[in-house]
Amino acid sequence: MLTTKTPRNSGLLVLLLSLLLTACANESELTPEAAVKATLKAIEEAAEARTLSGFMSHVSEEYQDHEGNSWEDIQRLVQFEYIRNQNIHIFTNITRLDITENVATVELNVAMASTAAALENQSARLRADTHHFSLVLRGSNDQQTWMVESVAWRRGWQ
Repeated sequence: MLTTKTPRNSGLLVLLLSLLLTACANESELTPEAAVKATLKAIEEAAEARTLSGFMSHVSEEYQDHEGNSWEDIQRLVQFEYIRNQNIHIFTNITRLDITENVATVELNVAMASTAAALENQSARLRADTHHFSLVLRGSNDQQTWMVESVAWRRGWQ
């Protein structure tokens, strides 16, 4: 006679598996706005971690900015910043985010410093290295993946 052993807590196991499958089935895609914000957060984290490949993985190969820089130029500029700054801490403030079809335009202020303490409050951030960025990102057809296509920037906080 062939018998199979069932775990004592097979009911618990079935419940856990069904909860896991339900969670996976109900896991909704990010809204386009949330996906853009997640992309910007990933870029910020890559910059703080000083990972060039992580940063550049969010920049379109067709990248072109207001100063005529290409993808390769931006890669060199980011690499130079990593060499120049052994510690990078960033505070971002999105002031506008608009999405039309698969194109997102974002206005954001960025404060950068070598210590987290230098970004702890608003007055400290204003003394940090500040820039205002205008970005254009292009989304995939499902609007879950966004790539930076162009950026214009200027010094200061807006």
